[in-house]
Amino acid sequence: MATTLKGITRNVVLLAALAGSATALSGCGFHLRGSGGNYTLPFSSMYISLPDSSPLAIDLKRNIRVNGGTTIVTDPKRADGVVEVITDPEKTRSKSILSLNSAGRVSEYLLTYNIVFRVTNGTGTQLLGPTQITLTRPITFSETQLLAKEQEEAQLYRDMQKDLVQQMMRRMAAIKPSRPDAAPTSTVSPLSVPGIVAPGSVAQPGTTATPVPQGPAEPKERQE
Repeated sequence: MATTLKGITRNVVLLAALAGSATALSGCGFHLRGSGGNYTLPFSSMYISLPDSSPLAIDLKRNIRVNGGTTIVTDPKRADGVVEVITDPEKTRSKSILSLNSAGRVSEYLLTYNIVFRVTNGTGTQLLGPTQITLTRPITFSETQLLAKEQEEAQLYRDMQKDLVQQMMRRMAAIKPSRPDAAPTSTVSPLSVPGIVAPGSVAQPGTTATPVPQGPAEPKERQE
């Protein structure tokens, strides 16, 4: 019985250690394979239609480069995939009242971070239609902790930005660019019929030549 309890205790300790290691790795930015940290994009080059100084653009480009197989270009015509931002979350993010206290004063706000974007190729063909992603976070408010609440609000917006980038990466990784159309098959000349070889012509390899039906032979004159 003591041996069994000892074995169970050892297993519990090992599981706790493994869980702690996984938490530490995820906290430092490392993602286990298959955990959703990295996404394989179907593009060799991409263009982001946001200013280079945009925090969202910087974070999105960094995540794209992590894949190793996609290059960020400055000319949309040279890109296999073009991310067109229709609604910039940096310009449309908002804060609305979520709840009031008994005195009628604000006790909680709701932060909103929203983007609408689409993905096209270098020729303008749409690969992903306009897609909207909206994130919200509640935040409590206190008049006696204004500075601390401002810092908390800024941190929440940064967290939403990171979450937003991951959701954009996931949607872009699911894109299946259309393959070039197959080469058109050759058309049959109106004067020729498949499988029929005119007299004097040579059958193509892999085809069976069917002789053109001839009319009845004219009777030869009988020699006396």
